[in-house]
Amino acid sequence: MPAAPDPGRPPRDGRLLTGGRVVTPQGVLSPGWIRMAGNLIDAVGTGDPPGRLAPERPAVDLRGQWVLPGLVDMHVHGGGGASFTEGTEDDARKAAEFHRAQGTTSMLASLVTAPLAELEARAGMLAGLADEGVIAGLHLEGPFLSPARRGAQDRRHMIAPDVAVFERLHAAARGHLRVMTLAPELPGALAVIRAATRAGVIVAVGHTDATADVTMAAIDAGATHATHLFNGMRPLHHREPGAAGTLLDRDEVTCEVIADGVHLHDIVVRLAARAAGPGRLVLVSDAMAAAGMPDGRYQLGSMRVTVAGGVARLHEDSAALAGSTATLPGAIAGSTATLANVVRHAVAAGLPVSDVAAAASTTPARVLGLAGRTGALSPGLAADLVVCDDDFRLRAVMRQGQWLAGPAGY
Repeated sequence: MPAAPDPGRPPRDGRLLTGGRVVTPQGVLSPGWIRMAGNLIDAVGTGDPPGRLAPERPAVDLRGQWVLPGLVDMHVHGGGGASFTEGTEDDARKAAEFHRAQGTTSMLASLVTAPLAELEARAGMLAGLADEGVIAGLHLEGPFLSPARRGAQDRRHMIAPDVAVFERLHAAARGHLRVMTLAPELPGALAVIRAATRAGVIVAVGHTDATADVTMAAIDAGATHATHLFNGMRPLHHREPGAAGTLLDRDEVTCEVIADGVHLHDIVVRLAARAAGPGRLVLVSDAMAAAGMPDGRYQLGSMRVTVAGGVARLHEDSAALAGSTATLPGAIAGSTATLANVVRHAVAAGLPVSDVAAAASTTPARVLGLAGRTGALSPGLAADLVVCDDDFRLRAVMRQGQWLAGPAGY
């Protein structure tokens, strides 16, 4: 972590935010202040800033609004009508730009199951965006997944875990593959887990029908993360806790939850938060291209998706019930929420604000190895932050010291 500047000597480019409810790793500072120097946080404190901290430029009075660290999304497929899973490099840039403007100052680009050659090509394209700092890396959600728990993934392209295939994908990503989701019950899974762990890739358990014993073996082999806990998994049972119960039980595992009001009941969100604690809970959006867009037809990789009432589901033309003109609803196909929406819902569901900030910023930053750069409102870290009103509606976004959205004067 960069050394924090001397708070008694304000830099010439210093900017000061005052009068906010500033959520830090040590607690909520109310009223709190933050001073920036260039693209870094220079100093943070409570009450009125000392006179010697006053910069040349006027301070911005946040009038009691909440200030949280910039959001870090480990699981996002697209948004704003664009996607990481299909389309051009410009489409991927558009998706990243959309989420940055919505408060996600760092994100992984998540891919879904596809033919191997296509995954290699997209990994190479997205690696270029990671080189530029547009994204923080890649997450491969497939192709080593269980057809029995495929959700909105294309089963035609699912394959058994294979170390050689992993190495091809890892090479295509040029060092930017950060997370790989797999089903540990599949043949060859443990070998891939060990190979990925040796390569510095986080192995996540997801889209799996694994039992508790199989999941424990995967964790012992090196898996340390859960992809959207409960969704795409064998249900938790009191005599067979499956992957969900086992992942929650192991202290070395961080657990994603999609607290959007669609994927999980709020009671389940609260139970998961209590079991995991703020140091292991990771809030994610699992957003797809329809995030921030109206209802209609969209794509998620090769799969057609219909969004109705803000809920994305696979478009199932052939799911007619026998003897009926009704159709079965398709599987939930990602989320139309941003991570800021998830934060707001999690607070409304009863999670403490400090715990929500940890789960949406600090913990995912730590998991991704970014804790020395971002994820908290602390001196020496990037000036990445979001400003929210009393109802946790997003009001302004700062990334690396630059306002991306907000009222005039910010």
